[in-house]
Amino acid sequence: MSVTNVKKTPISPNSLGFYLSRASIVFRELLKQSLAESSLKDYIKPGMGNLMFSLYEQDGVTKTELARTLSLSKMTITRLVRDIEKHGLAVSKADENDGRASRVHLTPLARKLEPEYAQLARSLEERISENFTPADLTQFRHHLKTLLESLVEKTS
Repeated sequence: MSVTNVKKTPISPNSLGFYLSRASIVFRELLKQSLAESSLKDYIKPGMGNLMFSLYEQDGVTKTELARTLSLSKMTITRLVRDIEKHGLAVSKADENDGRASRVHLTPLARKLEPEYAQLARSLEERISENFTPADLTQFRHHLKTLLESLVEKTS
């Protein structure tokens, strides 16, 4: 099969993929820097946030419930839970009613770090949203949610 008939479309620095990728990279670096400058640096690593905040909201849930809530695979949740356990932030315990399931419980250390972690997250959220009007932010969140749902749908 000849590839001479295939129209080549260059990836433009104005493409959605470019902006998504750059925003992700810049946000992750900002998060790493913010964590490094805080007393959380020895406990919290980038990538733990959604799991930790989900557990702050509802402690003692199963890994299956976490996977569903966060739209992540069970394998990813297992890895993330292992990471937060390694940092002394959670423990997994067998479910009393279902021996196949385990529930994830935050430790006193995780609860102690919650106020500072929440403040760091609020600061990052303020930084992200500082150049948007409230109406723009509402619309932006809606578009990001729609994008995420469509991408997840295509990978499922």
